[in-house]
Amino acid sequence: SVRGAAVSAALCREATPGALPAAAGRTVWFDRGDNRGTSPKGGDFARGHYKGQCADDEYAAGIAWTGRLGSARTPDALYCRPLA
Repeated sequence: SVRGAAVSAALCREATPGALPAAAGRTVWFDRGDNRGTSPKGGDFARGHYKGQCADDEYAAGIAWTGRLGSARTPDALYCRPLA
């Protein structure tokens, strides 16, 4: 979630043991433009802001943001890993 203009929290859930593979993931950057794939689901959320989204067969394993001078302190990237 975002409080004011800064990242304040992420909602997480513990995975069932053995449910997620130990495969490598990928980084989805959206600090300079949208990166939601060719046919994203979920509608147009956060109008006016850049958005990133993992594929339907992935989960978000990490969120990256920066607090550098001049940044909005909003999310910049997701680390996506396969579900199966």
